[in-house]
Amino acid sequence: MSARSFVIQLQAGAGQAILPDHRKMVPGVQYVVDAETFNKISLGARQNVISVVSVNMDTTGTGAASVSGTYVPAQSAAGINSQLSPLTLLTTVSPSATTFSVAGFAAQGYSAGGEAGTNTGIQFAQDTLSGSAINVSITSPDGARYALAYNGTASTISGGWATVWQDYNNRYISTASGITYLVKTDGLGTAYTVSTDTTLSGVNGNVTTIGTKQGEFAGIALVNIPAGNFGFIQIEGTCPSAVVASGTAVGATVAVSGTSNAGVLAVPANTTAAVSSLGIVTGTALANNVVGTVLTAPASGTNGQFFSVIDIRSRRVKKPYNRFLNKN
Repeated sequence: MSARSFVIQLQAGAGQAILPDHRKMVPGVQYVVDAETFNKISLGARQNVISVVSVNMDTTGTGAASVSGTYVPAQSAAGINSQLSPLTLLTTVSPSATTFSVAGFAAQGYSAGGEAGTNTGIQFAQDTLSGSAINVSITSPDGARYALAYNGTASTISGGWATVWQDYNNRYISTASGITYLVKTDGLGTAYTVSTDTTLSGVNGNVTTIGTKQGEFAGIALVNIPAGNFGFIQIEGTCPSAVVASGTAVGATVAVSGTSNAGVLAVPANTTAAVSSLGIVTGTALANNVVGTVLTAPASGTNGQFFSVIDIRSRRVKKPYNRFLNKN
């Protein structure tokens, strides 16, 4: 992880809060939290309750992060994991490859759905759709997570762009432009992403997928993924190179921009939670498609874009923490 610790405080109007390490936050006081504790703070709390004053970054060694050069997740070119560079697996794109070997990547806990045998590599599912990357993910030594995806659009998705699901079930990705994204609440008031039906090109004609997510944040593209190609996106952890809006402050909570054709991350315009009479949710972290936290000031990069190191907050469902007294 490229961030050592965060200095945070309550947002204006917030009366109090309890940190994951059980410290009570009160207005007007700044608190230092380590990166592990900060990562346990929910997207909603980051958006509506706390604000990040500053971020203390690793600057040397294997924890360093960079917005340029060869892609090494949250690590510098020197140190114990320098043998990972270049990560040919994560930076490989292909329109027709059927297997990627994970040998040499030192991946931990990868899920190779449909693999032919132990450690034989990652298999592609070509049976139904012309792409269909299925649910294939790997975890790198620094804890970051990556997913194999298929660019089902008609144009290239650039490296560093935020992607959204065009078809979650089959791992088709797109930029946010033209993709429907809607969040509603169920009868208990729990927010959820509305599913949709998609029709995409298949091996024997068009195939309709029933009830797939569409428009929710998928991950950050690691390299340019041409139309009709497979490539890896980062879905969790410290992403060393993500495109952000120019001038975005360090510590800002950023989300997928629904107004940009490119995959630029930006601070949400509306952060006041509201539910309409039709159950449509606006202003929440989920409705805003929040991605995570900006760790470094935006640096000028390719094609006039600006790049920052981003802490991508996990969207995995976590078991609630229940604190209890040990009566023994």
